[in-house]
Amino acid sequence: MGPGIKEFTAKLSNCTLTKLQVDSDHYYYLDGAYAVSVTQILEIGAPSPEGLLEWFKNKSPEEIQERMIMTRDRGSKLHHALESLVMGIELHLEDYPTTYEKAAIVTFIRCMRFLVKYGNLNLSKLKSEYTVGDTKLVVGGTVDLFARADKRAIDILCNPTYAIKLDGDDFILVKPLQGKKKMINFLTDFKFTGRTAYNHKVQAMQYKTMHNQSYTAQKASQAYTWRYSTHKFGFDMEDAAVHLKQKITAHSFKRIYDTALEFIGGYPKAPTIVAYPERVRLWEKKVNKVEGELV
Repeated sequence: MGPGIKEFTAKLSNCTLTKLQVDSDHYYYLDGAYAVSVTQILEIGAPSPEGLLEWFKNKSPEEIQERMIMTRDRGSKLHHALESLVMGIELHLEDYPTTYEKAAIVTFIRCMRFLVKYGNLNLSKLKSEYTVGDTKLVVGGTVDLFARADKRAIDILCNPTYAIKLDGDDFILVKPLQGKKKMINFLTDFKFTGRTAYNHKVQAMQYKTMHNQSYTAQKASQAYTWRYSTHKFGFDMEDAAVHLKQKITAHSFKRIYDTALEFIGGYPKAPTIVAYPERVRLWEKKVNKVEGELV
C-alpha cells in the first residue's frame, strides 16, 4: 500500500475481506474484487431520511453541504470514541469540547453499564468496528458493535419510559425484570442524527444478514439502532426489524440494491484511489554553518 492508505484484511466464513482506509473514505474488496458498500447503496437507491427533504427546501446549497460535512465528521469522531470505549480505552473528555459529544459518550457508557448489571453483558467479549461481506450481492460493510446479553434488559432500553431512572451516574431499573432470562447475540449500529430513519434500520438489518454469512459460528438473532438524542434519557434504541409498524427484512435492502444498480446502469466500477503522502515540503531551508546565515 502507498502512503496514506491503511489496509485491514480479515478471513471470514464466506470470503477474505479487505478494507482500505484512505483519509475519511474507505473501500471494500471481497476475495480481491471491489465491493460497493452498504452505505453507498443506501445513498443511491433509498429515499432520503424522513424530514431531511423539508430541511433541504429551506437551506442554500452551501448551508446543506456545510451541515452534511459537520454531521459526517461529528459522527465519525463519536463512532471512534465509542469504539475506543468498547476496547477498554480511557477517553479524555477534554478532547470532546462540545456538550453534544460529552453527553453522547456518557450516555453510551450508562447504557453499557446497564446491560452489564441487568443483562449479563460481558464487556471483554464485545466486538466493535469489524467488517462483514455479502458475496452474493458483492457488498461490504462495517458493524459498530456485536455483543451478547439478556434480551429482557435490551427490551428495557428500547422502551425505557417508566422502566428505568437515572441514579447518580447510572441507569437503574424501577422494578425487577419480568419473565425468563434469554441471552441473545445482537449487533448495534450507532447513529448521531436528528432521528432514527428507515434507512438506518435497513442498514442495521443488512449488517445482521452479512454478519451471519461472515461469522457462521456467532450468528446474531437481533439488530438494533442506538442513537444519541435529546430525549429524557439521552438515547433512542430501537429494534431494526420494525419501522412504523412495518417489518424490515433482508428483502428490504435487496429492493434498494436493485434500484440503485438500475439507476446507475449496473454494478459500479472500482474507483480510482487517490492517496496523499504523509508529509510534504515546499522547499528545504538550509543554514550556512560557517556564516550562520540562510542560503
